[in-house]
Amino acid sequence: MHYDEPMFDREDLRMGWKSARARALARGVIAGFALLAAGAVAAHHRGYGAAGRPGEFDAYLLSWSWSPAFCAGRPGDPECHGPRPYGFVVHGLWPQREHGRIEYCRTRQRVPADLARSLGNLLPDRRLAFHEWRAHGSCSGLDPGSYFALLRRAATRFVVPPHLRAPAVARLLRPSQLAAEIERANPAFGARSLAVFCGHGTPPRFTELRLCLTRALEPRTCPAAVLAAACHAPLLEVLPLR
Repeated sequence: MHYDEPMFDREDLRMGWKSARARALARGVIAGFALLAAGAVAAHHRGYGAAGRPGEFDAYLLSWSWSPAFCAGRPGDPECHGPRPYGFVVHGLWPQREHGRIEYCRTRQRVPADLARSLGNLLPDRRLAFHEWRAHGSCSGLDPGSYFALLRRAATRFVVPPHLRAPAVARLLRPSQLAAEIERANPAFGARSLAVFCGHGTPPRFTELRLCLTRALEPRTCPAAVLAAACHAPLLEVLPLR
């Protein structure tokens, strides 16, 4: 959120000290609202996550975003008007505790620009690489290179089902049907080691797939909070590739 902060100029000085003091007070009020708004945005993003110490977690959650649903709401995003359409896009590899994820751990390490560019086949928008490191990679206990190498390894564990490789038309199906398609293509993942997520429309759109992994990247049962937050709508819509 951007605020245009009032500035003093020559006219202010001619208006006298009362006007200047009033403007200074207004500037302080605006700055205060800006701080409150920034805090609210940060709190909203954290969700059920909490800050913690790097490396102190129990498992990983590998999140795959369904790009057609993402782009339906953000057509101007770089991911949505690139040289080719995307289906599944890696959203991130998130350290998890049994009762929620940890986020935004303290670190002085940064993602080198060349590393971010090298992730283009996984993360179409380089900004996502920087964000994922700050929000999640910082809690992995790894350096950026090792963290994104681990993300690549985790991504290879997932096989895209045939019906989701290049869908040309939208489909309506039950969340359990979509989960079953994914399980058939990925037999190592049982019904409780993956979760299908959807939005809030009528019908809601399929937005995301989350796979639950051990720290060794083996499939595991998802934490209760992940399963509870999954899509429980009677039907969801799977949008086609653009």
